[in-house]
Amino acid sequence: MKHRRPRPLATPFARAVAAVGLAALPGACGEPPGEVVFGVRSELAPGPSFTRLDARVSVNGVEVQSQSFEGAALDFPMELETGELEPETPVSVELVAIQGLVPILTKTGSTTVPRDRRVLLELVLESECVAVECEPGTTCKDGLCVDDFESPDTLPSYDPDWARGTSGGVCEPGGPAEVILGEGQSDFHDVDDGDVLQVEAGPQGGYHVWIAARLKNLTQSGSVTTVSGRFVDLDYEPPPSIVIFTFDPDEGDYCKIYGLRFRIDDEAHPVDSLLGESLELTVSITDQNDETASSTRVVRLSDDFI
Repeated sequence: MKHRRPRPLATPFARAVAAVGLAALPGACGEPPGEVVFGVRSELAPGPSFTRLDARVSVNGVEVQSQSFEGAALDFPMELETGELEPETPVSVELVAIQGLVPILTKTGSTTVPRDRRVLLELVLESECVAVECEPGTTCKDGLCVDDFESPDTLPSYDPDWARGTSGGVCEPGGPAEVILGEGQSDFHDVDDGDVLQVEAGPQGGYHVWIAARLKNLTQSGSVTTVSGRFVDLDYEPPPSIVIFTFDPDEGDYCKIYGLRFRIDDEAHPVDSLLGESLELTVSITDQNDETASSTRVVRLSDDFI
């Protein structure tokens, strides 16, 4: 399997630093310079989930780089390379994913430049962070607002293959592609037709069920997972959920994915009208080689929610 190396997001960073007159070039204080690479991955599928990404980078609180990415330029993973800067220089990045004209997700990260090291600060556009608003200095992770600063001492040294995932051949192409639909927030659990799925209230409003899947002979990283549903007796299809995850290894040469929140309600279909109803669920996975497999189950929603 070939892995595409991340590409830089924009023009050389040090040139932009010099343009605004910041003392951030090597040797300014006799200290060996350092460098920060902001690595960007996305669990959201470009196009269906968002149509533009705005990226802004600041040094010492001054914006030195701003660029928007649309269409074919929305190609993940991405990198923002700072170039060599004076140690302890504060650097930060802000990423805004936009659907049409509406910002749907903001991700920020900050650190200080290390001494004589090139480090990676990884940022992930997470599906759980859509529509989550955080205060300045914090960013969304796992659906919660946390401090966006990471000490350079805790950051790994930059590796050009940082976005490859941990494939090792597990569940990779080599036979007929296979997907098995399941359920679960923290692991995969089997689901048969007629099983009951528990409805839960979401942290930002709305109601959902947790979906999982096992898969084989599809690429472990870079695959697009789509969860769709249809209420059998109501002629109602909630919007699909589309994410890009690196799958976890599982037994028997399978991989697995879990914790996929599938929202079931909208303004025209409140949760009370959906409890106890039959729901046809489909998980479809398409990998980097355009191989696709899917699995469908008809389940029943619980009569209550938690």
